[in-house]
Amino acid sequence: MNESGAKRAVGAAVAVVAALGLMTGCGSDSGDGKADGAKQSGGAEQGDKAAGSTAPAGRPLSESALAKAALTNGEVKGLEVQKMTDKEVDEGGSAKSQKAQCQPLAALMGTRYDPAPEASVHRAYATDLTKARVGGTGLIRISSYGPGDAERTVKDLREAVTACQGGFPAEDGSGEKADVKKVTSLDAPKAGDEAVAFSLHDAGKEKAVIKFTVVRTGAQVTVFFGVNIADPTKSEIPAELVSAQVAKVEKATRGAAS
Repeated sequence: MNESGAKRAVGAAVAVVAALGLMTGCGSDSGDGKADGAKQSGGAEQGDKAAGSTAPAGRPLSESALAKAALTNGEVKGLEVQKMTDKEVDEGGSAKSQKAQCQPLAALMGTRYDPAPEASVHRAYATDLTKARVGGTGLIRISSYGPGDAERTVKDLREAVTACQGGFPAEDGSGEKADVKKVTSLDAPKAGDEAVAFSLHDAGKEKAVIKFTVVRTGAQVTVFFGVNIADPTKSEIPAELVSAQVAKVEKATRGAAS
């Protein structure tokens, strides 16, 4: 997927590529980026209180607490993880759809959401990263919400996946055409208090498939986004990435409630 193709598929993909230095064919260094994502404002479903989850609702985590709960480079074998700068996050902008029922999905192509999180941090990740080759890449967004808003976020996404299976017209955060050909419900992981998973199929010539996994843990929502740079039609989100990140968010959420 070239830069323009990624931008049409999901505006944030450009930021991912930039954050990891993938456009130059070189891997990112092992250090963290300059800053956390700014405070701002994601299928198949998993029932509340999934087996093994003990995370209570608790109160929303602060931005600093979210940052501590975010994965760091080296925590998941085979994956590069970096912080994203405020500038990289802000480039996502406000994405829109002409179909109101599909707006929750369209919003994922940018970095402005309704309901707006109280705080968010963003991480970029890459798999199969060498100087000659790039495999999967994507974003992790961990957000904390006010009363009821985390639940509403997951509910809105779940309803949009059902309502928008036939696709929808959209513009990414830069105002460029980013139409989605179809939306496919996927099996959600047994993680957090509830989860949804789905893919957006880009209507552009690259035919990119963008995968999302969204997990609610109390007042926190973790959104995973994945594309495959080498083959845009075969995107994945590593299960070990989801498991490790959700475990850290659950631990932080339990701590906030105690």
